[in-house]
Amino acid sequence: MTPDEARQTLETEFSPFLAQPLTLTYGDRTWTPTVAEIGVQLEIDNAIQEAYAAGRQHNPLINLSEVFVVWQHGIELPLHLTVNQDVMQQYLTSHVNGVDQPAVDAELEIDGTLVRVKPSASGQQLLIDETLQEITAAVQDLSPQQVALRTRELQPRLSDTVVQAGQQQIAALIANPLMIKVGDQEFSWTIDDLARLIRVNQVSGDQGDSLAVSFDADQIRQKITAIGDASAVKGVYPRVDWNGGTLTIVKEGTSGERIDEARAFDLISAALENPNGDRTVSLSFITVPPPVTADNLQSLGITDLISIGKSDFTGSAAYRVTNIKAGMALLDNILIAPGEEFSFNNTVGRIDASNGFVEGYAIVQNRTQLEWGGGICQDSTTIFRAAFWAGLPITERWGHSFYISWYDKYAFGDNGNGPGMDATIFTGGPDLKFLNDTGHWLLIQTSVDTSSRVAEVRLYGTDTGREVLLEGPTISNRVPAPSEPVYVAEPKIRQGTRHQSDKARGGMQIDFTRIVKQNGQVIESRGFVTKFRPWPDIFEVNPADLGPDGKPLPTATPTVEGQQPTTDPGQQQPTTDPGQQQPTTDPGQQPQETPQPAADAG
Repeated sequence: MTPDEARQTLETEFSPFLAQPLTLTYGDRTWTPTVAEIGVQLEIDNAIQEAYAAGRQHNPLINLSEVFVVWQHGIELPLHLTVNQDVMQQYLTSHVNGVDQPAVDAELEIDGTLVRVKPSASGQQLLIDETLQEITAAVQDLSPQQVALRTRELQPRLSDTVVQAGQQQIAALIANPLMIKVGDQEFSWTIDDLARLIRVNQVSGDQGDSLAVSFDADQIRQKITAIGDASAVKGVYPRVDWNGGTLTIVKEGTSGERIDEARAFDLISAALENPNGDRTVSLSFITVPPPVTADNLQSLGITDLISIGKSDFTGSAAYRVTNIKAGMALLDNILIAPGEEFSFNNTVGRIDASNGFVEGYAIVQNRTQLEWGGGICQDSTTIFRAAFWAGLPITERWGHSFYISWYDKYAFGDNGNGPGMDATIFTGGPDLKFLNDTGHWLLIQTSVDTSSRVAEVRLYGTDTGREVLLEGPTISNRVPAPSEPVYVAEPKIRQGTRHQSDKARGGMQIDFTRIVKQNGQVIESRGFVTKFRPWPDIFEVNPADLGPDGKPLPTATPTVEGQQPTTDPGQQQPTTDPGQQQPTTDPGQQPQETPQPAADAG
């Protein structure tokens, strides 16, 4: 037999193996790699060469002997099978897909107060080394073989049992609300609140993971701080006089009270962690001394005059002067802490006889009427101007309902007089607020000069280096006063008479911009808008004198009783070019229409 015939015979005999050496199985899935894909090679040519070398490599005598043996017994072909396990491993990792499946841990799903368990699932891992050994052994038979992939089951780190226990623990922890009592106040943490406080952490262990269920300590502290803010009894800063730069306390401050937050945390945590115990916690107060005393007074940094606000109240009646002085007395010697928002209404407090106020005319429900503290807006306007020129952020400011001439004087400082730089307030309604963003304490000093008819507010603190510039004002949208009067039913008016409560005046819009610079850089450029609406003549009439259309019945010419002043019986009449202001929440915000306040104490 020639070598070619031998090769053909061997290839025919092993062709099934060479065509499909093996089938890999996993469940109902199969893979049929070629010999090349799994790195298997049968060396037929080398075997034939070795066979034909018998009787041809030695001297004639030895060769003859080898030929005789082959003739008598034949020759065993030395077939060699080589296996490249790197190639075989590459096939397993690149072609045998979908066998490896990670284990899935059980999971807690918390949706509000609903706690669900998402079950675990085991996984599978292909064992490469063990499968290689099985394949290598199978191909030794040189016939098609079937080999099952070797795998192992992967167990989840977090079992259903552990997660179900966590579910039960959470259900117990949030089953009942927590009631917190602080003096006469009560604060309830509902089961929804408690559910939002739950935190679940997975903890690794040698025998599998576990769950640590707890309440979030940081969030508990935040909620306790909120309770502290809501229940605190604020102390009062001392009243301080500038005294030429040597600060002097003229009225001592008072201590405040606040819950002991550290103790509160311990008590609340203990109640939360004991679901079967009493879930009512009573918190106690601790005394909070005033932050300013004689010991630290000179270290507050109140060393410089920051700004001055001025206004003129020439022509004001006695009641108005009384109220201006009463308001300024309540504002005098006031300290504003760093970062604190000043509120005019909160600082002045009750506008009634207890604080030295008397009744005067104010704008209430779009009418000029008697109201406690009429004229107090002279004070709010003056302090607004001081905050404006100090470059302090104005966080709330409302304007008057109509134009009042005396607010023109000193309105724009060195830029001259004019309408629009005013601020109205009313208890429970419009307020004047600004922020002390200087990083240091501020001191308010007020004065009322009844001779010159000038009200003044001085702000002292640490020089900020700010430069405040003004662009404007510009006046636009002038609207004439309404020609038709308005009649208002008022039972107190004697039948057959009328009372004029408001005098007609036109409307207009005033725009101006404050630019604040620090170290030469613009840190604020803010537009202020003041709008005065047209204002009609308003007459109060006895209801019996009004027809269905709201106009007086045709009768004999009624008596017009002494005209009730539009704002102040003693004021000089406002100039003719006037109007009424519809407030903006903050004149420095983007110009936009906002609801008119129900009242102001102008």
